[in-house]
Amino acid sequence: MIESTGAILGLAHWDGTLYLDREAIIDPLHHLYAHAGETHSAATLISYRESLATLLHEQAHFLGPTNATQEAARDAFIKPGSRQLEEGITEAWAQDHLDAYLHHLGIDKAAPGITSIQAPGYYAAFVPAVRTLTTDLESRNNLAPGELLALLNRQTAAGQLPTLVALTYNSTRLPDLEPPNAPTRDRLESILRSGLAHLDNFEFAPPETATANSLTTAHQLLDHLHHEIQSAESAYTFRPHLTAIRPTESRHALLPHLDEAQRSESRHTLHPHLDEVRPTESTHTLNPHRDEAQRSESRQTLRPHLDELRPAESTYTLRPHEHATPSPTHTALAGVAPPSRRPTPPPQPTSPTPRALVSPHHPSTGTRPQPPRPNPQPRDLHQTR
Repeated sequence: MIESTGAILGLAHWDGTLYLDREAIIDPLHHLYAHAGETHSAATLISYRESLATLLHEQAHFLGPTNATQEAARDAFIKPGSRQLEEGITEAWAQDHLDAYLHHLGIDKAAPGITSIQAPGYYAAFVPAVRTLTTDLESRNNLAPGELLALLNRQTAAGQLPTLVALTYNSTRLPDLEPPNAPTRDRLESILRSGLAHLDNFEFAPPETATANSLTTAHQLLDHLHHEIQSAESAYTFRPHLTAIRPTESRHALLPHLDEAQRSESRHTLHPHLDEVRPTESTHTLNPHRDEAQRSESRQTLRPHLDELRPAESTYTLRPHEHATPSPTHTALAGVAPPSRRPTPPPQPTSPTPRALVSPHHPSTGTRPQPPRPNPQPRDLHQTR
């Protein structure tokens, strides 16, 4: 442990060194033990509590599973969303376990009343979003409250976000629907990284503003994940009402080898009563050499009462270059003039509404001295409390 001065209150370096600010962290702890058992003001108890909360927070950064390396953790830490996730997890876990930590060390006896004093904590832009995400996943995976937060706190940055992706994916029907190499997991990871990185915009905002924007971003992130999961599941969901084959399609789909003559014959077989009313389609299909006069004669023979109402079809069929004028009888029966052939204007394109995670950015107006915005490369800056 090394005493430090400056804007950084606590720092857990990648090499295992713990840096603590002398004035804000070390001096209050010396005062606590120098006056152990005495009654203190609320302000003094808060300074004790914040010092010990910082110590617990930084110690939690050193936790990791077996075979985890600081090199892998550092490489993962610089990826989008990883810093916000790790700081939010560490601070939320430290807040939840601070009283048990004080009791384990006997601080509650050295500083009576310290467990009844509540300090606001830090990382108001990260903690609410992390709590919202972990609570939702605990519910989806039948985990006890706080179980996922404790699991993530024992991971380094290399394992935290992959754990979130796995729990999100496994809480759906997708493991039973799609192949293992499907790209859904990659899309879920991209959504999580983008949403978590967006929290960086509120890190130095006042606590109330940071908390409100953190919650809004978390709910938007959950909605985006839910939409992506629904889209992926629908691609593998059987919808029988869309697979029914219409009768017309089935006749040609099931009998593609039949030529036109056989299809015409099948129509005569199914509808023999139509032969007495009108000439069959096969008459024109199988006998293209018949001239128009024979066709007109057959129409007059079968439908003589139609000749008085309209001119023969051959009038327009044999002379397409002439402009046929409707007869007075036809106009009277129709009642209206034929519509004009006015071109239909093409439909106007509509621009889709982008869907994006957007929240207003508020500049910092807090009174607490704030550290400079962290550079993602060195870890010593990401421990700022």
